[in-house]
Amino acid sequence: MGYWRTDNPTTKGMNMDLSSILNGVQAQETKTDDKKSALPAGTYSVKIEKVEGKTNATTGNKGVSLQMRVFGNKFNNYCLFDYMALTGNETALTYSLPKLKTLGKINGSENTDSWVGKVANVSISVDKKDPARNIVWSYSEHVLDDNTPIQPSANGIINSDSIPF
Repeated sequence: MGYWRTDNPTTKGMNMDLSSILNGVQAQETKTDDKKSALPAGTYSVKIEKVEGKTNATTGNKGVSLQMRVFGNKFNNYCLFDYMALTGNETALTYSLPKLKTLGKINGSENTDSWVGKVANVSISVDKKDPARNIVWSYSEHVLDDNTPIQPSANGIINSDSIPF
């Protein structure tokens, strides 16, 4: 039997029996395997959590690695990664440099240290060679339906003060 204790001072000490409410409700399924799955192709709102300079272990090329967290939909808290080459063959640079330029424009700086905590939209697909992996195709400014950009608060958190009404 589950109980919920309230911290409301006027009802201090009152318990609520949740068993009748939860009767017949199935618990969320827990993944029992460690198999990673990719997000479906689409555009997602993300917050940039980490930006690092990396050297590609296979090619030796230098680049920028981003770690982002999806927010605002059923895939909330899903972690996405993107590696954008700064050196190497022309094909890699053709994909990477425009993404880096767009991120600089969206975030108001090409200094990658300032990107942490910023929000953006990211367009992704599922890798055809590895269906457990996403490919980031582009970045765009995170906007509401009325095309007003959302700005995170000073601590990088999006709250009701961040959203223009």
